[in-house]
Amino acid sequence: MKGFDELRYIRPTLVIFIFLVTILLMMLPYHVFQNEAISYTQEIYSGIFKTSVENLASSLSVGYFQWHAMYNAVNSGDDTFVEEMLQEIQQDFPGVRSARLINRPPEIPTQETYKLSAVDQELYLYLNIYDSLMEREIPDKVVIASIDKDAILSEMHLDERVSLTSGGSKSFAYGLRAEVKGYDLTKWLIFHSLASGIIGVLIMMEVLALGLSRYYEMHGLQEIMYLWELEDSYTAFHSKNVSKIAGLLAKKTGLRGKKVREFVNGAKLHDIGKIGISHKILRKRGPLDDIEREVIQGHPAHGKEVLQHFKYLKKFIPYAYMHHEREEGSGYPQGLKGDQLPLEAKIIAVADVFEALTAERPYRDAYTFVQAVDMMTEMPLDQSIVSALIEILPELETELSGRNPEKCWEQS
Repeated sequence: MKGFDELRYIRPTLVIFIFLVTILLMMLPYHVFQNEAISYTQEIYSGIFKTSVENLASSLSVGYFQWHAMYNAVNSGDDTFVEEMLQEIQQDFPGVRSARLINRPPEIPTQETYKLSAVDQELYLYLNIYDSLMEREIPDKVVIASIDKDAILSEMHLDERVSLTSGGSKSFAYGLRAEVKGYDLTKWLIFHSLASGIIGVLIMMEVLALGLSRYYEMHGLQEIMYLWELEDSYTAFHSKNVSKIAGLLAKKTGLRGKKVREFVNGAKLHDIGKIGISHKILRKRGPLDDIEREVIQGHPAHGKEVLQHFKYLKKFIPYAYMHHEREEGSGYPQGLKGDQLPLEAKIIAVADVFEALTAERPYRDAYTFVQAVDMMTEMPLDQSIVSALIEILPELETELSGRNPEKCWEQS
């Protein structure tokens, strides 16, 4: 990751701060998550417990109390047979603590195979006695079975997770109270938080690397361009002035916010291709010969080559490559015209011409603002942008570097 290369540019305290804040944010919801996990676990365990008890009740009812032999034994008073069956139930079903035949309590209805009842944290099962065809029922007797809750929990391997007690904080099946243990998430949370902290720091470092890379590429080249232009008093501030004019024109033509800021930065690099051209050519007072003209007209292509080497500056290639194209196709390097040119290139073309006309040159004096725009109305430039330029002339009086405000409006 590039972020490690840029780590030397930030203080260790910032890295530690980001790391700790990320861990804290990850740990804040721990108690809420833990409580939600316990509530969900309690709901699941409660459902499993109820299913086990219902299955036990159904097995007892079908296996012992929907049977001719049991019906006849109870009906005839064969206590020995009945007692043997009840003992068998206690031996074969660990979930039954005790079972006995009793007179039917008033609250236990007939015509139901069984009824479950919870009293003082104890769970009881009342079983009605039928013949095998379920046609006849013992009206005055039922079997009451005391359910061993802990045994059922043990069978489901839940005895370590659920404790049925009168002081339990959770409502469990059949109105019982219980304490439910959630899974210990502490170790998982610590690991997750540490991992998140490390990832947060790595992301921060990568974002920093990205930001610095963009900063170095854009502002580094802009400063190189500025310092190179300062070597020539005639072209000093040219790129900065073009970017100021272009920014104001961009707003006039409808660009806003980030797009304008991006446009201003790109405009500062429109002449990057001139770096390397001899100042003897750039400062020449007389007309250029064919070779010199070819060198000068090659600077857009050279600027394109320079920007292609920088990942984040490739979007500015049209600014450097097309700012000398003209509306009717007389420009260079490709002779593009009209709709073939992007709006950005057209704006920079107008800004570049205006800045050049109103600046001192070795071969002529600076034109006034009025003279410059009069000349530009006759040039193959986008005249809607020239009209926008006329509207912002009062602002340019104070915005442009190296200009004498009084001289800007002098009439020749």
